[in-house]
Amino acid sequence: MAKIHEARVEQDADGRVIIERPKRGGLGFGFGVLVGIVLFVGAMLAFVYSQGSFQQAAIEADRMFTSVERQADATIDGAQQAANESSGTLTN
Repeated sequence: MAKIHEARVEQDADGRVIIERPKRGGLGFGFGVLVGIVLFVGAMLAFVYSQGSFQQAAIEADRMFTSVERQADATIDGAQQAANESSGTLTN
């Protein structure tokens, strides 16, 4: 529920109205901005860290793909060589 604050209204000798309001308690706008900046920086750091992890995972995946590709090439070469040798022994 909202608090009701009392304001004091006076009129000075020149006829100007002076309103005095008590200061509100609370942390204020500046504190909210500071918290927002801290949250934003934290989110950016988390994003940068996760992107670095994805880049490292991509590098490792490329290495694995290259290794599998070399092994597959070696296997195909071995199978072709075995087929050539077996066909050579059948014709002799």
